[in-house]
Amino acid sequence: MHKLRLTLLAILSTLPLAAFAAVSTDDLPGSTIWYLHADLDAMRNTESGSSVYAWFADEILAEVSEEFGIDINAELESITAFTDADFGTVVVVDGPLSQKTKDKLLLFVSSEEEVDPREHKGRRYFQMGDHQAASKRPNEPFDDLSDAAFFSFDLDNRVVITGDEMQMQALLDNGGKITGGGSHAGAVFVISADTSFVQAGLRTDELTAGDKDDGWESNILRNTKQAALLVSDASGMIAVEAQLVSTDPKMANAIGGIINGLIGLQAFNAELGPEIQGLIRNTKVQVNDNMLSINTVIDPDLLISFLDD
Repeated sequence: MHKLRLTLLAILSTLPLAAFAAVSTDDLPGSTIWYLHADLDAMRNTESGSSVYAWFADEILAEVSEEFGIDINAELESITAFTDADFGTVVVVDGPLSQKTKDKLLLFVSSEEEVDPREHKGRRYFQMGDHQAASKRPNEPFDDLSDAAFFSFDLDNRVVITGDEMQMQALLDNGGKITGGGSHAGAVFVISADTSFVQAGLRTDELTAGDKDDGWESNILRNTKQAALLVSDASGMIAVEAQLVSTDPKMANAIGGIINGLIGLQAFNAELGPEIQGLIRNTKVQVNDNMLSINTVIDPDLLISFLDD
């Protein structure tokens, strides 16, 4: 279970560099704490994403493929992951996984953990790990998958993994889709674009008290309700947008002022080089009431050079 959890974390921790088809609040539960959605197929076929995907495939997918003996590069199209405050973590992997790949994955999991086959309305799923472990709300991403998890290959071109059996059965009933919570008050918000590369978000008010110790950074967390990230295509460049919703407009203005001040100080710093200077000058900060937005565009080759460093 630990090895599988680390593998999921290794893949998903890099996905903000990938591309994906847009999701909305209608695709996520109303009690979503955090979410991340990535469409690797879209990245492979986008001018600004293709070179980044090549880096991703060399640095991450190659290692995962070697570990499992599976060509993930050919069989993985998109990944959606989120944690629901009521039912815990859900991971949905889309792609034309072959039966051979499914057999290898099942064999790998069975060699690491005890696997219990189950069935719901004619669809098969499996529990792995401690069969007596109770479902629990995770304090960290994937934390609830550490002791036990449920997974199924029984949906067409889709693998689903959950930390809760009722959630697994609901996913099987609904083709692997979640009935979203919509844009009601307090729901997690989502940024999207015509050609999105990354969508991710977090309800920061769900962080534990231990994450909000003293310090300026923690003061920001204490005064922030939500944060969201979008990475998208912009005419061959990579556009990045981050939004932060503060509990107090004064905090949003204070953070915006600090960022603008840093940009002003560094925009003409010759030691940074012309490409970095251009990136800094292209960064725009806007504050609208308690919403802080940061936007920039970056050349894909420059991004890869950052990754290589």
